[in-house]
Amino acid sequence: MTKKQSNNFEKDSVKAAGKKNPRGMADGQPSDQATSEDDVTREIESAEHEAQLHHDKLLRVMAEFENFKKRMQREKEGIVKYGNEKLLESLLPSLDDLDRVLDHVSPDASEEAKNIADGVELVRKSLLTALEKHELKEIPALGEKFDPTVHEAISVVDDDDLEPGTIVSVHRKGYWLADRLLRPVMVSVVKGE
Repeated sequence: MTKKQSNNFEKDSVKAAGKKNPRGMADGQPSDQATSEDDVTREIESAEHEAQLHHDKLLRVMAEFENFKKRMQREKEGIVKYGNEKLLESLLPSLDDLDRVLDHVSPDASEEAKNIADGVELVRKSLLTALEKHELKEIPALGEKFDPTVHEAISVVDDDDLEPGTIVSVHRKGYWLADRLLRPVMVSVVKGE
């Protein structure tokens, strides 16, 4: 076969295989180009969807991390603010003992007893000043209205001169540690009607 005959044979073979339409497709068959365009479009849509999912996940992780940082900051502040709670709580009985000593000094006591009481008062004030530096505050009670969130009633008394629920005596002082109740006040309250 000559070269010219070979070219004619190839042309005839292509014609026999099927005529192509103007868009480059053989009769009845889609072209590879159209299929690849659909595949690329699907891949782009899939990649965009996946990117959106990753973006959403990133935003959630960033928000969780910010919340974690805030929570850690609050916990740190709480540790600093309330870290001495057990120590301060353990010192309160000593403060109570100093108050009891001062309550038992009678006005007609000897000069020596009054001097000792003055010394005890100075120690009490010094201890209270040190505790106040750590945000310990005494809860006011005598003459106040009974508040079950900070007062603990251990007795009820009859008194027609006072309004029901008024605190008439304090048996043990109560204290705040910053804004947290460290110990409630033990009180006697006027009986309600």
